[in-house]
Amino acid sequence: MTRLFDRLWFKITLAFSLLTLTLLVFLWFFVANVSENAFEEMTSDHLYENAELVAQLIEVNNLEHETEALQTRIELFQEPINMRFTVINTEGVVLADSESDPSTMDNHLDRPEVQDIITGDKDTGESVRYSVTEDIDMMYVANPIYDDNGSLHGVIRTSLPLNSINDTMIVFWRTLAVFLGIILVITAITASILSRSITRPVTDIIKVTKRLGEKDYSSRVHTEVSGEIRDLSESVNELAMNLQNQMRALHENEQQLSTILSNMVSGVMLVNQEGEILMINSAMERFLAQHNQHIVGKHYKAFEDNLDLSKYIEAVFDDNEKIHTEISSEDLSTNVFDAHLGPFYGNGWKQRGVIIVLHDITNIKRLEKMRSDFVANVSHELKTPVTSVKGFAETLLGGEVNDEATAKSFLEIIYNESERLDRLIRELLHLSRIENKVTPLNLSKVELVSLIQSIIKTLSKTISEKSLEVTPPLSTEEIFIEGDSDRINQILLNLIANSINYTGVGGKIDISIELTEYNVYISISDTGIGIPQESVPRVFERFYRVDKARSRNSGGTGLGLAIVKHLVDSHQGDIKVNSIEGEGTTFTVIFPLQQV
Repeated sequence: MTRLFDRLWFKITLAFSLLTLTLLVFLWFFVANVSENAFEEMTSDHLYENAELVAQLIEVNNLEHETEALQTRIELFQEPINMRFTVINTEGVVLADSESDPSTMDNHLDRPEVQDIITGDKDTGESVRYSVTEDIDMMYVANPIYDDNGSLHGVIRTSLPLNSINDTMIVFWRTLAVFLGIILVITAITASILSRSITRPVTDIIKVTKRLGEKDYSSRVHTEVSGEIRDLSESVNELAMNLQNQMRALHENEQQLSTILSNMVSGVMLVNQEGEILMINSAMERFLAQHNQHIVGKHYKAFEDNLDLSKYIEAVFDDNEKIHTEISSEDLSTNVFDAHLGPFYGNGWKQRGVIIVLHDITNIKRLEKMRSDFVANVSHELKTPVTSVKGFAETLLGGEVNDEATAKSFLEIIYNESERLDRLIRELLHLSRIENKVTPLNLSKVELVSLIQSIIKTLSKTISEKSLEVTPPLSTEEIFIEGDSDRINQILLNLIANSINYTGVGGKIDISIELTEYNVYISISDTGIGIPQESVPRVFERFYRVDKARSRNSGGTGLGLAIVKHLVDSHQGDIKVNSIEGEGTTFTVIFPLQQV
């Protein structure tokens, strides 16, 4: 019931019905009052007319001498007219009455309606009062009776009980009440229909706005109305469409932002003003070595922080200033990060929290170290032959060597060191051209078995000197790949020569080829000195030497494996190292059969 009273259509209907009821009540009283007065006036006129008519029928002589005849005549009017007639002389004596015996009636001289005529104040008399004779309220109307000379001889009075008027008025009031009640019902029904026609689209609009509030931006108003309600419906639909477009744009922006953040190589973390971690991206998960479910929603001091970010976050909260520093992880990988921390602001430049961005610069640091090592190694490699050349040249120029054999020996040393310098510079230039891809590959079909056999034949003198047992590929079939013949020859020559150089006298070198559907695997295994496990990842670096003294004595420049690595990469291949110190080393080169 309470919900019914809260309905807008019910309120409109009730208000309109109450207003109509009030107007109808006033109308009912007004019409009833006017009708009652009009009916009484009509009754009065009717009484006057009848009194005047009866007065014309009464002879003046009857008033003076023939009262019995007058009574008889007056009684004749009782039935057809249903109205009381009374004849009164100028002294107030009742001469005749249509309903009572005149002899039993009181003198009527003091009656108001009779007084009005006897005294001559009025031409007619009228009054409403209680009748003792009839024991009821009556309306009295009196007319004068004149003789031929115009002299007053008596009064003819007509009267009518008021109960007949009241009964008539009650019937009239009931009829009027029924009529007005019908009007009220029709008005209420009309108001209800009209209010529902107004409130139904309003209700639909309210439902749509509620659905919009529940983030259902596809809802629309579908009512067929006109006027202001239609304008309101169109406005709500336009608002819903704009909200839907805005939310779609926000969703797309959110997806774009999420995609950008998830694909960023930099780690991002967002901390609110209360210190709660709101968001991290996948890169930050990787840097912290934890899943976001163990981080997001926690206080920045409460999660396992292997980068010690909490102290920097706290400093940003305290000082409200940006921080740029380098931090490193505490795990075995020892990654180095370029960290940027700063406050982020909302409306009115109010601080909302702290944003942290980490860039992994481990590779940059490693490259910087490699560059530094490279410069140091190049300087070291150049310094030794240059020092030798300079020293022996100064000795010769000083004229201190008089022995021709000694002088020739010094000159041979100067020549050999010059050759070494030339070889080092040429290999550096060659490596630079390979890295910069200055010289493109000259692709052709390369037969690997015969190429390896040719390389073994080229190195046969060194093999014989060290009494090495070299086992070539056992395959008797030709194996072709697509590549640059000279560069593949350089790769295999360098690897086989390395195995010969670092394998002791009487050692073994095994060369095998394995063919698959798309690739070919060439493995070169030796029983040489091997490589320490910690040095394996660095053997392809420039100038890196496992045994610096022995490597230099072997005549190597420290650039061979670096050149091999780049040549293999230029053929879209790969090279792997498996070595045990003191037992031997295996290099495996993987070439694709076809170059893409």
